Amino acid sequence: MSTNVLIITGMHRSGTSLLTQWLYRCGLHVGDRFLGAGIGNTQGHFEDIDFYNYHQRVLSEHDLHKDGLVTTLPQSLSDAQRQSLRVLIQEKAASQVQWGWKDPRTCLFLPFYREVLPNAHYLVILRDYKSVVSSLIQRLYAASIAKYERKGWLARMIWKYFKQPYRQETLLKKYSEHHLKVWITYNEAILRHLQQLPSSAYLVVDHSFLANCNRKVFDHLSDEWKFWLEYYDFNALYKESLISQRLDITSYIKEPSLLQRAADVQCRLQALAV
Repeated sequence: MSTNVLIITGMHRSGTSLLTQWLYRCGLHVGDRFLGAGIGNTQGHFEDIDFYNYHQRVLSEHDLHKDGLVTTLPQSLSDAQRQSLRVLIQEKAASQVQWGWKDPRTCLFLPFYREVLPNAHYLVILRDYKSVVSSLIQRLYAASIAKYERKGWLARMIWKYFKQPYRQETLLKKYSEHHLKVWITYNEAILRHLQQLPSSAYLVVDHSFLANCNRKVFDHLSDEWKFWLEYYDFNALYKESLISQRLDITSYIKEPSLLQRAADVQCRLQALAV
């Protein structure tokens, strides 16, 4: 399989959609059918539906939630799951000289992609754990608002005056620690993966610096990895107003060692970033 492949890798709510949309505008084929826009992602996810469906199906077959917000990884793939993955990749490679994809759930299957695509390049986007957990909570909050906006006037009044003022606090208490564990699971998986690769096979970018270092990323893909691309102005896509305000999640973490573990993983990945 001689095609040039880019696997865009990162935790949910880390900027993978923005990064993939930009590369799509630069001319990289990242799929024929994309997952559409949704709550918290109004510009679209730019996730290849075929990989999205494959990952969701395999997670379900491993009794893991298909949304991928999990704290354990699939330890193996069945022969049928491996064959499905090989067929999927062969179909993508058959029609494109250079291509790639993005789905955050890819992070849960990295050992299998190393096996099937040994020469792939990995573009990793890292976003700090506090911002990611905060963004996940705010997406749940936005989903609650959308839910009640579709209800009748009485339900909307009850929501506005009795439920909405406490909803965000309730979500923070219920989900902060779990989402932090998910962030750790994903980013530890990425770190282990990178340790198995030569440094020439991956590029790590920090979400907070992407607006300033995107030209460097573009040059690396073009000059070092030989992707045929045409630069598209990143700032034409980047909208700072869409970035959610970071909530204080630390006081909702019952197990302090998780914060230290997340900070350690974050520091180790930041040391690899451009």
